[in-house]
Amino acid sequence: MLTIWVLNTVGLFATTVGALLIFLYRWKSPRFAEHWLSPEGKQAYAKHRRLLTVGVGVLAAWLVLQYVAIIVL
Repeated sequence: MLTIWVLNTVGLFATTVGALLIFLYRWKSPRFAEHWLSPEGKQAYAKHRRLLTVGVGVLAAWLVLQYVAIIVL
């Protein structure tokens, strides 16, 4: 039982770190597409980028919450 708990904790930690790294990259990513897109493309790209950042942020927050729950319990 202890081995399964340790493996689950390590797996959750690795997933949480990965999600946080993806979130930080999306949040501070370069905005290279703004230089060569049309005005409509810029608007669509901004919307897609914002939604993706929010989605990854929610995923990262959920994983951090789960990891904290494992540590506390």
